[in-house]
Amino acid sequence: MKIKLSNGHVASRGDIIALQLKIGEQLDSEFLKFIALNDGAIPANNTFKCGPANDAGVNGFIPVKEIIREMSLIDNLPAKSFPIAWASCGNYVLINQSEGRAVYFWDHELTENEKCFKLANNFNSFIQLLMPFDINSVQLKPGQVQNVWIDPDFLKSQQ
Repeated sequence: MKIKLSNGHVASRGDIIALQLKIGEQLDSEFLKFIALNDGAIPANNTFKCGPANDAGVNGFIPVKEIIREMSLIDNLPAKSFPIAWASCGNYVLINQSEGRAVYFWDHELTENEKCFKLANNFNSFIQLLMPFDINSVQLKPGQVQNVWIDPDFLKSQQ
């Protein structure tokens, strides 16, 4: 693994069973090994490719006990799929068990036919895609940012 994880714990056997019952089959063995130590873990700043010109990052791995609730928040979740991580900007990372346990990026801003982008063939391959992110690697050129919106309440809190 190329990134550090913190605050992970052992997933409850009861929570694992509840999720397996919800999706109708055993969880991916690679994912089970991960949640044996890292359930709900928070990764260090990271990035991964989620399309030819887009990047995202994992904000946190969803604790198994919260996955069923998160499933209810995702429109048109593919059959036998479940979210495993919160991604940047309100998106998710999913495991789709009906597609060979492949890992997908779910983008809430895209149309129903475009929402899922395949990231990796399996969970371990996905974990290897997570690269450390250094904010200093982002270089903006003069004039590149043309406008910004700042929440007025946030602005007041900064004054």
